[in-house]
Amino acid sequence: VVDASGSMAAQRRMEAVKGAVLTLLTDAYQQRDQVAVISFRGESASVLLPPTRSVDLAEQQLRELPTGGRTPLAHALQLALEILEKTDSNNMPPLLVLLSDGKANIALNDGGDPWQETLKFAGLLAERNIPALVLDTETGYLRLGKARQLAEALGAECLTLEELSAENLALTIRGRLKFKNN
Repeated sequence: VVDASGSMAAQRRMEAVKGAVLTLLTDAYQQRDQVAVISFRGESASVLLPPTRSVDLAEQQLRELPTGGRTPLAHALQLALEILEKTDSNNMPPLLVLLSDGKANIALNDGGDPWQETLKFAGLLAERNIPALVLDTETGYLRLGKARQLAEALGAECLTLEELSAENLALTIRGRLKFKNN
C-alpha cells in the first residue's frame, strides 16, 4: 500500500515500489507468493495491481504511476483489508507493507475524522492478525510521527527509510517475509 499523494518524493517513491514489486515477483513463482499494489492519492485509493504472480501483468499495470493530491489513507487500508480477506492465506500468511508518512487528510464518510477512520481500519487489520510493516516516508526537520502511531495501531514494525530505492525496499520486504514464514 503506497502513498502517492502530493509531495516532492512521491514520484521517486512510486518508482521504488514499481522496482520492488518487479523484483519480488521474480521470486514469486518459486516461493508461490503473490504481490498486489494499492495506491492512494487525491480523493480515493485504487488497486493498481490485483494479487498476481505475473511479472508481465505487473509491468503493464504499473507502467503509469500517477502522483499528487491529498491522502485518503483510511480508504487504502479499507481496500487492503478487503483484498487480504479474499486471499487464501492457509499456505502462506500475507504481509501488509505500507509506505506512507501517515498524514491522513481525507475521510471515507462526510464529516468523518480521517485519522480516526485510519486508526479504525488499522485496528481491524490488527484484530485479524495480519502481519504488517510500515515504512515511514516522512522527511524534514519537523516530524509528526503519524506513521509510527499507525504502526502501533497495526501491531507492526515501523522503519524510517530516508533513502528509498527499489533494491533496499525489496530486500527489506524479503527479510520480513523470511522472518514471518520461519
